[in-house]
Amino acid sequence: MAPAITSGSILVVNKLAYGLRFPWSEDYLLWWAIPKPGDVVVFYTPCREIVVKRCAELTENHTFMALGDNSLQSYDSRAYGPIPLNNILGKVLLR
Repeated sequence: MAPAITSGSILVVNKLAYGLRFPWSEDYLLWWAIPKPGDVVVFYTPCREIVVKRCAELTENHTFMALGDNSLQSYDSRAYGPIPLNNILGKVLLR
């Protein structure tokens, strides 16, 4: 399966989809939604890389599992584990 987002693709990301946070802040100040399974989100990995993956499920301790669309070659939560909700930068609206 080919990657869903290729190099040079333009994404529209809603940074206010889940809550409010200052750009320099690590944590959200206020939450009004959480990602649903199937949402495509932009977030920091534990290695502090910015990636785009699909939310697979929410887990305990305010974390979620992220899976790539190209499951055979994707570096995702199967490799680095659950992601804290505070690592989310936004929700992809258009790709």
